[in-house]
Amino acid sequence: MSAAASLPRYHLYGETEGASEFDFFHIETIRARSLALGWQLELHAHQHLAQILHISKGGGRLIEADGERQIRAGGIAFTPPGVLHGWSFSPETEGYVVSFTPDYLVAGGESRSDAERAALTSAGNTLLHPQGHEARLSFYFGEMAREFDEGARRRAFFRPLVALSLLIVFPGDVAGSADRTPGFSLFRFRQLVEDMFRSGQGAEAYAAEMGLTVQRLNRYCRLFTGRTVAQNVRDRLILEAKRLLAFSGLSVSQVAYDLGFEDPAYFSRVFRKETGEAPADFRARHMSGAPDSTLSDAARQNPSQ
Repeated sequence: MSAAASLPRYHLYGETEGASEFDFFHIETIRARSLALGWQLELHAHQHLAQILHISKGGGRLIEADGERQIRAGGIAFTPPGVLHGWSFSPETEGYVVSFTPDYLVAGGESRSDAERAALTSAGNTLLHPQGHEARLSFYFGEMAREFDEGARRRAFFRPLVALSLLIVFPGDVAGSADRTPGFSLFRFRQLVEDMFRSGQGAEAYAAEMGLTVQRLNRYCRLFTGRTVAQNVRDRLILEAKRLLAFSGLSVSQVAYDLGFEDPAYFSRVFRKETGEAPADFRARHMSGAPDSTLSDAARQNPSQ
């Protein structure tokens, strides 16, 4: 195992406790995140969080496992979950860092934009300096910051603003996001999971689509994600179940059928095994707003820095 495997994987920078993978959004200024650390954030990764960083003044360097890249005023960067990154900012740099779980991008079906799909399946840091978008990006991030403490309204504001920001990060071609491992593309695998997780097909189907043996595909999945093929698909299925239970009016049985289960009782057993509670209990707790380690309300209200 490489040295990179032993690097810390944080929820937000500085947090080492178990990270929620559902319904988390946080925004803060670059100053708030990095001033106390001397404007330096060492190489790290977030297990379940994606991040968008936008600089409006100043600049610095994006630190990656294999080198560094410069970012200047007007620059924007996207980091998917699990990807190593660090930052070194010049003093008094201004801008925002947005952290969110990928369920904020899951619109479902054909309504998901190409930019959202690219973000969900990207395998590395994306950094660019788009021309002519400075005012627009400043508005998007400023609105998210203003709405951050507005309770129930927040999700309705954040999701479209995040989606609009990603349209600038991923304007079209995403060919550069695939990893370089011969015979395996993390981009392709994640795209297949998005397309097939409702189908109930096993690892053999994913391996066949990628032209690999199941053993080889599992080996690459463990290397890049820490999970087997089946675990990656199950993770995506449970995440979608949580989203539907929390934010749709579908009954538990309808959720089960929507996700490809023929027997709602079996779906309930699977959900309980993966989450520790029944679907109905999860929905009731979410609707009541009770904080716990699955929904990250507590972390959302008082995130560690």
